[in-house]
Amino acid sequence: MNRLVTFLLPIVLGLLTTLSACKKDQQAVTPDTPGDFVASFVGVRWQMASFELTPPQDLDGDGRPDSNLLQFMRPCDLDNTLIFERNGSLTGDNGKLSCDDDAATNKPGTWTYDNASKKMTVVDGDDGSVSNWTVEEASARYLKVKTTITEDGHTYAAVITWKAV
Repeated sequence: MNRLVTFLLPIVLGLLTTLSACKKDQQAVTPDTPGDFVASFVGVRWQMASFELTPPQDLDGDGRPDSNLLQFMRPCDLDNTLIFERNGSLTGDNGKLSCDDDAATNKPGTWTYDNASKKMTVVDGDDGSVSNWTVEEASARYLKVKTTITEDGHTYAAVITWKAV
């Protein structure tokens, strides 16, 4: 496996595990959305439907470029869900399939969203790491976000599509 997999896969798995294992936060968080605006993806239970890397890279060393990152994820991570709560916290669960390393107690993450720029910031509740996403499409049924990853001077786009469950 090349360095991109070594770098990207733990981040994605950590994000999914942390965000989906969140319990309700007792502390109020105010999302960065003015007035009474509520984005269509708020309050919906989301499960990852696709995770695409552009340009594709040979992540498994078989000589063929890979763009679909879901194939590298464990089934126990694929059934995880997350919810962008109206108060700015992230909640969710680990799904029916449990991974051996699922944390029993994770601090909830937080999120903010700027509707004008379509930018979302997601903060991991355990380590404080920040992910910046651009919302490409959003409805009560699908959420498609894009983020960029830079490694060794190369920039990659990761597009994640979530489906409502």
